[in-house]
Amino acid sequence: MLTLTNKTSKITFIGVNLGANNVSETAVAIMDRDLNIITLNKLYTMQDIRYFFDTLAGKKESIVAISIPDNEVMISSKWKYLSRTYHPVNLNSSIKNVDDWADRFSPRGSEYFNELNQNGLDIVRCDMDNLKKNLGLCYSFRDRTPVDCKTLQITLRSKLNIQNLPSNMLPVSQLEAILCAYLSHSIIFGEENKDYKELYEYCDMKVFGV
Repeated sequence: MLTLTNKTSKITFIGVNLGANNVSETAVAIMDRDLNIITLNKLYTMQDIRYFFDTLAGKKESIVAISIPDNEVMISSKWKYLSRTYHPVNLNSSIKNVDDWADRFSPRGSEYFNELNQNGLDIVRCDMDNLKKNLGLCYSFRDRTPVDCKTLQITLRSKLNIQNLPSNMLPVSQLEAILCAYLSHSIIFGEENKDYKELYEYCDMKVFGV
Protein backbone atom coordinates (compact mmCIF):
# COMPACT_ATOMS: atom_id res chain seq x y z
CA MET A 1 0.00 0.00 0.00
CA LEU A 2 1.36 3.41 -1.00
CA THR A 3 1.33 6.00 1.78
CA LEU A 4 1.13 9.64 0.69
CA THR A 5 1.00 12.92 2.60
CA ASN A 6 -2.27 14.84 2.11
CA LYS A 7 -3.42 12.82 -0.91
CA THR A 8 -6.52 14.95 -1.51
CA SER A 9 -4.50 18.19 -1.67
CA LYS A 10 -2.41 17.22 -4.70
CA ILE A 11 -2.80 19.75 -7.50
CA THR A 12 0.37 19.27 -9.57
CA PHE A 13 1.58 16.02 -11.08
CA ILE A 14 5.22 15.82 -12.08
CA GLY A 15 6.93 13.30 -14.33
CA VAL A 16 10.69 13.02 -14.66
CA ASN A 17 12.20 10.87 -17.39
CA LEU A 18 15.67 10.46 -15.88
CA GLY A 19 18.66 10.23 -18.21
CA ALA A 20 21.29 7.58 -17.54
CA ASN A 21 24.12 10.11 -17.29
CA ASN A 22 24.99 13.81 -17.54
CA VAL A 23 25.02 13.66 -21.34
CA SER A 24 21.61 12.02 -21.70
CA GLU A 25 18.69 14.41 -21.54
CA THR A 26 16.45 14.37 -18.49
CA ALA A 27 12.96 15.66 -19.25
CA VAL A 28 10.43 17.08 -16.80
CA ALA A 29 6.68 17.39 -17.37
CA ILE A 30 4.24 19.08 -14.97
CA MET A 31 0.47 18.67 -15.35
CA ASP A 32 -2.59 19.83 -13.41
CA ARG A 33 -5.63 17.86 -12.27
CA ASP A 34 -7.28 18.15 -15.70
CA LEU A 35 -4.22 16.69 -17.47
CA ASN A 36 -3.25 20.09 -18.87
CA ILE A 37 0.47 20.38 -19.46
CA ILE A 38 1.77 23.27 -17.37
CA THR A 39 5.41 23.06 -18.37
CA LEU A 40 7.99 20.93 -20.14
CA ASN A 41 11.66 21.27 -19.37
CA LYS A 42 15.05 19.68 -20.05
CA LEU A 43 17.75 18.97 -17.49
CA TYR A 44 21.10 17.23 -17.76
CA THR A 45 23.33 17.04 -14.69
CA MET A 46 22.36 16.00 -11.18
CA GLN A 47 23.11 19.57 -10.18
CA ASP A 48 20.36 20.72 -12.58
CA ILE A 49 17.98 18.17 -11.08
CA ARG A 50 18.82 19.24 -7.54
CA TYR A 51 18.22 22.88 -8.44
CA PHE A 52 14.84 22.00 -9.98
CA PHE A 53 13.64 20.28 -6.81
CA ASP A 54 15.19 22.88 -4.49
CA THR A 55 13.25 25.66 -6.24
CA LEU A 56 10.05 23.65 -6.82
CA ALA A 57 7.05 25.56 -5.48
CA GLY A 58 4.18 23.77 -3.77
CA LYS A 59 6.08 20.61 -2.86
CA LYS A 60 3.38 19.44 -0.46
CA GLU A 61 0.75 19.73 -3.21
CA SER A 62 2.80 17.71 -5.70
CA ILE A 63 3.48 14.07 -6.43
CA VAL A 64 6.47 13.05 -8.55
CA ALA A 65 7.00 9.92 -10.65
CA ILE A 66 10.63 9.40 -11.74
CA SER A 67 11.60 6.75 -14.27
CA ILE A 68 14.45 4.34 -13.61
CA PRO A 69 17.08 4.81 -16.33
CA ASP A 70 18.56 1.86 -18.17
CA ASN A 71 22.09 0.86 -17.31
CA GLU A 72 24.11 2.00 -20.34
CA VAL A 73 27.09 -0.09 -19.31
CA MET A 74 25.01 -3.22 -19.80
CA ILE A 75 23.67 -1.96 -23.14
CA SER A 76 27.15 -1.20 -24.48
CA SER A 77 28.36 -4.66 -23.42
CA LYS A 78 25.95 -6.53 -25.65
CA TRP A 79 28.13 -9.64 -25.93
CA LYS A 80 28.23 -9.89 -22.12
CA TYR A 81 24.48 -9.45 -21.90
CA LEU A 82 23.86 -12.21 -24.44
CA SER A 83 26.37 -14.51 -22.75
CA ARG A 84 24.21 -14.63 -19.62
CA THR A 85 21.95 -17.12 -21.39
CA TYR A 86 24.78 -19.62 -21.44
CA HIS A 87 26.86 -18.54 -18.46
CA PRO A 88 24.73 -17.32 -15.55
CA VAL A 89 26.60 -14.53 -13.79
CA ASN A 90 25.77 -15.69 -10.29
CA LEU A 91 26.88 -19.27 -10.96
CA ASN A 92 30.00 -18.78 -13.08
CA SER A 93 32.94 -17.32 -11.16
CA SER A 94 34.79 -16.53 -14.40
CA ILE A 95 32.21 -13.87 -15.29
CA LYS A 96 32.45 -10.88 -12.98
CA ASN A 97 29.78 -8.20 -12.64
CA VAL A 98 32.39 -5.45 -13.09
CA ASP A 99 30.97 -1.90 -13.07
CA ASP A 100 27.49 -3.44 -12.67
CA TRP A 101 27.27 -4.33 -16.37
CA ALA A 102 24.82 -7.15 -15.61
CA ASP A 103 22.34 -4.81 -13.92
CA ARG A 104 19.36 -3.74 -16.01
CA PHE A 105 18.88 -0.37 -14.28
CA SER A 106 21.15 2.49 -13.27
CA PRO A 107 20.96 3.70 -9.62
CA ARG A 108 21.66 7.30 -10.69
CA GLY A 109 20.10 9.80 -8.29
CA SER A 110 18.47 7.16 -6.08
CA GLU A 111 20.15 8.34 -2.88
CA TYR A 112 19.04 11.93 -3.50
CA PHE A 113 15.46 10.92 -4.35
CA ASN A 114 15.29 8.86 -1.14
CA GLU A 115 16.42 11.93 0.76
CA LEU A 116 13.68 14.05 -0.84
CA ASN A 117 11.11 11.38 0.01
CA GLN A 118 12.19 11.33 3.63
CA ASN A 119 11.90 15.14 3.72
CA GLY A 120 8.21 15.03 2.78
CA LEU A 121 8.14 15.18 -1.04
CA ASP A 122 5.99 12.34 -2.39
CA ILE A 123 8.15 10.50 -4.93
CA VAL A 124 7.63 7.14 -6.62
CA ARG A 125 9.76 5.44 -9.25
CA CYS A 126 8.30 4.01 -12.45
CA ASP A 127 9.23 1.44 -15.07
CA MET A 128 8.99 3.05 -18.52
CA ASP A 129 8.76 -0.28 -20.36
CA ASN A 130 5.79 -1.24 -18.20
CA LEU A 131 4.03 2.08 -18.82
CA LYS A 132 4.39 1.86 -22.59
CA LYS A 133 3.40 -1.79 -22.79
CA ASN A 134 0.35 -1.71 -20.55
CA LEU A 135 -0.95 1.59 -21.89
CA GLY A 136 -0.81 0.15 -25.39
CA LEU A 137 2.03 2.41 -26.51
CA CYS A 138 4.42 -0.27 -27.75
CA TYR A 139 4.34 -0.56 -31.50
CA SER A 140 6.34 -2.31 -34.18
CA PHE A 141 8.37 0.81 -34.96
CA ARG A 142 12.00 1.07 -34.00
CA ASP A 143 12.34 2.69 -30.58
CA ARG A 144 12.88 6.48 -30.58
CA THR A 145 12.68 6.90 -34.33
CA PRO A 146 10.61 9.84 -35.68
CA VAL A 147 7.67 7.58 -36.54
CA ASP A 148 7.78 6.05 -33.06
CA CYS A 149 7.76 9.53 -31.47
CA LYS A 150 4.90 10.69 -33.67
CA THR A 151 2.79 7.64 -32.84
CA LEU A 152 3.48 8.07 -29.12
CA GLN A 153 2.44 11.74 -29.22
CA ILE A 154 -0.77 11.02 -31.14
CA THR A 155 -1.66 8.24 -28.70
CA LEU A 156 -1.04 10.47 -25.67
CA ARG A 157 -3.60 12.89 -27.05
CA SER A 158 -6.22 10.43 -28.31
CA LYS A 159 -6.02 7.59 -25.77
CA LEU A 160 -4.86 9.23 -22.53
CA ASN A 161 -6.59 12.56 -23.20
CA ILE A 162 -3.49 14.65 -22.45
CA GLN A 163 -4.49 18.26 -23.01
CA ASN A 164 -2.77 21.08 -24.99
CA LEU A 165 -0.05 18.97 -26.55
CA PRO A 166 1.79 21.11 -29.13
CA SER A 167 1.23 20.41 -32.80
CA ASN A 168 4.96 20.07 -33.48
CA MET A 169 6.63 16.78 -32.55
CA LEU A 170 8.13 16.67 -29.06
CA PRO A 171 11.39 14.89 -28.18
CA VAL A 172 10.81 11.36 -26.96
CA SER A 173 12.28 12.19 -23.54
CA GLN A 174 9.54 14.78 -22.97
CA LEU A 175 6.84 12.39 -24.20
CA GLU A 176 8.06 9.80 -21.72
CA ALA A 177 8.12 12.44 -18.96
CA ILE A 178 4.43 13.10 -19.74
CA LEU A 179 3.80 9.37 -19.27
CA CYS A 180 5.45 9.57 -15.84
CA ALA A 181 3.26 12.56 -14.93
CA TYR A 182 0.20 10.61 -16.09
CA LEU A 183 1.16 7.80 -13.71
CA SER A 184 1.43 10.22 -10.78
CA HIS A 185 -2.03 11.54 -11.71
CA SER A 186 -3.40 7.96 -11.78
CA ILE A 187 -1.98 7.27 -8.33
CA ILE A 188 -4.06 10.12 -6.89
CA PHE A 189 -7.29 9.70 -8.86
CA GLY A 190 -7.12 6.04 -9.82
CA GLU A 191 -7.68 2.79 -7.96
CA GLU A 192 -4.73 0.68 -6.84
CA ASN A 193 -4.32 -2.64 -8.67
CA LYS A 194 -6.70 -1.36 -11.33
CA ASP A 195 -5.34 1.96 -12.65
CA TYR A 196 -1.88 1.55 -11.14
CA LYS A 197 0.02 -1.06 -9.15
CA GLU A 198 3.22 -1.59 -7.24
CA LEU A 199 5.69 -3.66 -9.26
CA TYR A 200 8.77 -4.04 -7.07
CA GLU A 201 11.28 -2.06 -5.03
CA TYR A 202 14.48 -0.53 -6.36
CA CYS A 203 17.08 1.22 -4.20
CA ASP A 204 14.66 1.30 -1.24
CA MET A 205 11.89 3.01 -3.22
CA LYS A 206 8.65 1.57 -4.55
CA VAL A 207 8.38 1.21 -8.33
CA PHE A 208 4.92 1.59 -9.86
CA GLY A 209 3.37 0.79 -13.19
CA VAL A 210 -0.08 0.32 -14.70
